[in-house]
Amino acid sequence: MGNPRMSMKPLGWNRFGGWRLIASILLTFLPAIAFSQGRPDIIWAKGGHSFSVNSVAYSPDGQLLVSGSSDRTIKLWRQDGTFIKSLAIPYDINHQLFDVLSVAISPDSTLIAAGVQQTIGGGQFTSAVHIWRISDGQLVQTFTGYAVGDVTNTGVTSVAFSSDGQYLASGSKDRSVKVWRMANGTLVSSRSDHAQQVNAVAFSPDGQWLASASNDRTAKLYRTSDWGLEQTLSGHTNNIYSVAFSPDGKTLATGSWDQTVRLWNVSDWGLVFSLAQGSGVGVLAFSPDGKTLATGTWDHNIRLWDPKRGVLVDTLVGHNAFVQTLAFAPDSRTLASGSWYPEFAIKLWWPPSKRASPFTPPTVTNHSSSIGELIFTANGRLISGGDTTARFWDALAGHFLSMINATASVTTMALSPDGQLIALPGANHTVKIYRTADGTLVQTLVGHTQDITGLAFSHDGSLLASGAFFDGNNDVIKLWNVSNWTLVRELSGPFLFGPFTGINFSANDALISASCESVPAVWHVSDGTFIRTFPVSGLTRFSPDGTLLTIASNPIHVYRTSDWVQVATLSDQNQALAFTPDGHYLAVGGQSQIQFWRVSDWTLQLFYDRELGYAGRGVTSLAFSPDGSRFAYGRTDAVVAVATNPFAANNHASGKVTAFSRETNGFPYKISIQSP
Repeated sequence: MGNPRMSMKPLGWNRFGGWRLIASILLTFLPAIAFSQGRPDIIWAKGGHSFSVNSVAYSPDGQLLVSGSSDRTIKLWRQDGTFIKSLAIPYDINHQLFDVLSVAISPDSTLIAAGVQQTIGGGQFTSAVHIWRISDGQLVQTFTGYAVGDVTNTGVTSVAFSSDGQYLASGSKDRSVKVWRMANGTLVSSRSDHAQQVNAVAFSPDGQWLASASNDRTAKLYRTSDWGLEQTLSGHTNNIYSVAFSPDGKTLATGSWDQTVRLWNVSDWGLVFSLAQGSGVGVLAFSPDGKTLATGTWDHNIRLWDPKRGVLVDTLVGHNAFVQTLAFAPDSRTLASGSWYPEFAIKLWWPPSKRASPFTPPTVTNHSSSIGELIFTANGRLISGGDTTARFWDALAGHFLSMINATASVTTMALSPDGQLIALPGANHTVKIYRTADGTLVQTLVGHTQDITGLAFSHDGSLLASGAFFDGNNDVIKLWNVSNWTLVRELSGPFLFGPFTGINFSANDALISASCESVPAVWHVSDGTFIRTFPVSGLTRFSPDGTLLTIASNPIHVYRTSDWVQVATLSDQNQALAFTPDGHYLAVGGQSQIQFWRVSDWTLQLFYDRELGYAGRGVTSLAFSPDGSRFAYGRTDAVVAVATNPFAANNHASGKVTAFSRETNGFPYKISIQSP
């Protein structure tokens, strides 16, 4: 009878393959099971911030630049400005991230700390400090215990590591200065000596002092030996927003909204210099070699000072907004700066010897708003629309090619089928038509009375559809003759109002759909006859063969266009829709996932839930390359990414479960794919 122990083992077990037979049976007979793949198989990504850049910091080893923003993300960049990835804070409905106010990197370049503001419901907020391990991006520690309040008196405005990495200090809007021991996460000191919010904290290089700066117009010095208050520095006549020790530890600098920077002698806390800035000071930073003090001011400029002599050396002009964060690279040869509304940019500055004249600082960030639209072109480009620009990228390598500066927010755009023209929203409620080859403006369409919210070319290239925001009098979609840019007809319907968004033509150009103040509607193109609306809300998208209409409601609804019967109800991820070019899969993007649904039976095949931006805001646009091998997605935090389509034909020729690993542009990971 053989070995009874062997006969008792489960069916399919063997010492070489374990559960192979059982796995094969399950895969054969059970319905497809959707697997989370973590992050998409990213080929390239271009970073940005869609709100204020509040803090930047270089790693001491010079390899990384980290940024924290009011778009609720922490982003990692290479020293040359190449975007690497975002750090994720686990989504917690009871403690939702509201703002990232400060970042710092540990002296050994292994940890990142971020000071944040969190909403806890009922109009109340609190604060926290999160710690990540850089090597794998894992959140390893969270410091809490801050006061609960409203949006004005909560949030960790500053974090700083001691030079030996043993302590982390934080300053908060709740007036507290807290110190944590990194080895075990214990709180070793918590003081509330300031009368108003604390804006900045800094350790001295020798570790003897901790300085804090406040809206109460004072800076305070604490002894690290017992965390007792040693000195209060007075003299500023407005809020002090920044404090920093010189690298040799002999000087303390304070920057104030009173338009001055004061340099204090650490030996006796006497005033050495008061440097007039001509504008309110939001931030200051010493270069590691001690030769330069940089200040960022409300007038959009950065001033470079010789701190030994108190002399202005240079003024850096290039930002178009308040400069509120600065950081020198460890070699003192690069200065990173971050700005406030409306620019939301990170720029890199070099010393005069490395600059051309005139000098335009390279901008690390790209788009400065949510990505409104993505379009692949037939000649290998990707166009991303956001802020007031349409940016052209090499779709394979991610190289920036060119940019069209529109005169209005680019929340929608349309590319002609031959790729020669692009339609963008224009100022004064116009539609602007540009030549893609050189960005030349070729036509301005006038007739709408509100901002443009929807654009689409017909597949044969003969028509351009445009829709605008609600105006109460002229709520129509306009169809324009592309050959001479004359108005052909206007589309309207009973109780349909703008904004008209998600406009698209069916494959044979017989139908056109749009979301009209979130109400989906369909018309005949030939004569403009109104067909119907739908009892749901959301953007619309025709399948490539025109037989289906999807509506990004909550959940997503799918209708058959031949008789308008609903054939499927899908996901609640409803911010973006895109079919693969062959129509076999529907990609759905939303607040926390990108999902792939198989159209033949409407089963969810897989989903991604990492590297999608801040959880709860997520993905805003999706597009597939013409050959279906790649997909692009845009995020609310101004990131554009291109990834491998997991269901491209070459990935699933065998129809078996496959696994592969990839490392491209700083995106190392391993995923397993469940093929249909």
